[in-house]
Amino acid sequence: MKKYMLIICTLFLGVPIMAQSQKVKLGVKAGLNIASLNFDESELNSSSKTGFTGGIMVEVPIAKNFALQPELLYSQQGTKVSFSDSDVTNSNYDGTIKLNYLNIPVMLKYYVLEGLSIQAGPQVGILLKANNKYQDNFLGYENHDNFNLKGYSSGVDTSLNFGLGYQFKDKFYADARYNISYSNVFKESDVNYFINNDMKNRVFQISIGYFFK
Repeated sequence: MKKYMLIICTLFLGVPIMAQSQKVKLGVKAGLNIASLNFDESELNSSSKTGFTGGIMVEVPIAKNFALQPELLYSQQGTKVSFSDSDVTNSNYDGTIKLNYLNIPVMLKYYVLEGLSIQAGPQVGILLKANNKYQDNFLGYENHDNFNLKGYSSGVDTSLNFGLGYQFKDKFYADARYNISYSNVFKESDVNYFINNDMKNRVFQISIGYFFK
């Protein structure tokens, strides 16, 4: 955990040094996640789940039309999964894998027009909570439970963000991003918990924010 705190301190305390005489802006943002998990398992059906994201951001001008925007965000991610065995009467499963992260994206912004920027950058996510809330029906017998998946997780998610942002003249800000993870959420597979070791995060995010001056 110490190394993560070092990263956070470097990004949010060191940015004024990077900016030198340029104007640094501090802001807050919040938005909606449409999240899913990408995996190879063909027997499971998956669909996206919605969640909240929010936190702080800093814009640091670094050159003409270019800026860095490190952020510290709480993010609700995961997916919905279902399974039905056609060979067994009244047999189905519905679950929601909930993953809560502390995400640290660092976005490089290029302003193509006044206010409009294209963005791309890496992100590190620290897993705070992971569980699977489900209900199933086997031969007419219903069962409900909530599994803690934190022990099965890899703990850290590494990914890339791509998106667009727009800075309004009255300090308000909006962006849309797509996040692609290239690390596995779980260290191992377990059929009892309906998790696979090749599950990767995919998140579409829409946010609005406000920069203080």
